[in-house]
Amino acid sequence: MRYNLIEDRPERPVHPGEVIADILDDLEITQTQFAKILGISEQTVNEIILGQQPITVDLAIRIGKALGNGHQLWLNLQQKIDVWDAWKINQKEYDKVLTVV
Repeated sequence: MRYNLIEDRPERPVHPGEVIADILDDLEITQTQFAKILGISEQTVNEIILGQQPITVDLAIRIGKALGNGHQLWLNLQQKIDVWDAWKINQKEYDKVLTVV
């Protein structure tokens, strides 16, 4: 059996909101200011930072453009959480799936 960095990880990966919170602190930008920059509500920014709102493709594009690092980083961070969550919830079902190749 092979080791998988996401599924076998004991703790949930860091939510992109935590990364964004650190960046905003470093840049001394408030959530209100960042919401205006992104063109979204302050509540949405707050929910992202609290890990309650996933990073959608739309948000990834906005955040990537605003921070100058592109959308892929934000989608990758979100995907790690999505895979980890799905694996933890459905692991018994996934274990039943046979590998055909």
